[in-house]
Amino acid sequence: MSQFLTKLKVSLVNVWVKKKKIRLCRLQKPLHYKSDLLGKVIVVPTGFESDGASVPQFLWGIYPPFGRYLEAAVVHDWYCVLGHKGKSPIDSVMAAKVFMEAMAICGVPSWRRYKMYWAVRIGGPKFKANTK
Repeated sequence: MSQFLTKLKVSLVNVWVKKKKIRLCRLQKPLHYKSDLLGKVIVVPTGFESDGASVPQFLWGIYPPFGRYLEAAVVHDWYCVLGHKGKSPIDSVMAAKVFMEAMAICGVPSWRRYKMYWAVRIGGPKFKANTK
């Protein structure tokens, strides 16, 4: 059964990107997620930084970046970072599916999961799996 094997422990940090302050969460310990979809445990390492759910600021009242789905967003961001480096073992479509699977574990209602899934499928980064 899919589940988070460790509890998320983060510190919030502010970084400046192009004269704009961005808040990130930095993992204080590894996050382990057992995915039935992938049939393995995903380990996001200590020190990894995530912006949470990449939601436009005008929607933060409805979909805050650090909402109930933060653990799922961290796992998804991990695959996106790997994908941008050409090192992800899965493609962006599968990463979105893992995101949806993990949101269910976080207790996110199904209507919200589907909206967020399609948001990352349509507007999120695209990358291919590294099959080497």
